[in-house]
Amino acid sequence: MLVLGVSQLFAQQRIGYAEPQRILDSIPEREQVETQLEAFYNEWEQDYNQMYERYSEELFLFEESRNQLSSAQVRQEEARLSQMVEELTLMQQEFGVMFEERRAELLIPIVERINRAIEAVAEERGLDYVFQSETSNAEPIFFIIRDNPHSVNITDEVIARMNR
Repeated sequence: MLVLGVSQLFAQQRIGYAEPQRILDSIPEREQVETQLEAFYNEWEQDYNQMYERYSEELFLFEESRNQLSSAQVRQEEARLSQMVEELTLMQQEFGVMFEERRAELLIPIVERINRAIEAVAEERGLDYVFQSETSNAEPIFFIIRDNPHSVNITDEVIARMNR
């Protein structure tokens, strides 16, 4: 009896779903974000490559002159080169964090705009809930639910609203 009551209550709910990847792919700002992130990466990569090139040159020079150095000089040079490797590794790790922070910073306004469009379409359609139909790239836009035969796909309406 309880199951029947819950299913009847659920059947009365109007449920919609959206396809977040299609929505994101339809937004011109998404390309701008990707372009900005690519430029951010390219700038970092150039700095990293310059530092790596310097390390490689210094390692080559060290290897060529190693036999002419005292054991103390060898240890000192090995320590200096090891420090350069640590700096390169740290540079990579820091970039990973900075890249994700920059990505989030650029996507937050888009995600907020998508959420407002979904809310407006849901209100216009009289929907009680809107869920995500799939997950992709861990985009934090909607909740997840299994397909429901009574649900309404509002993706195209959201895209149209966002492109007004």
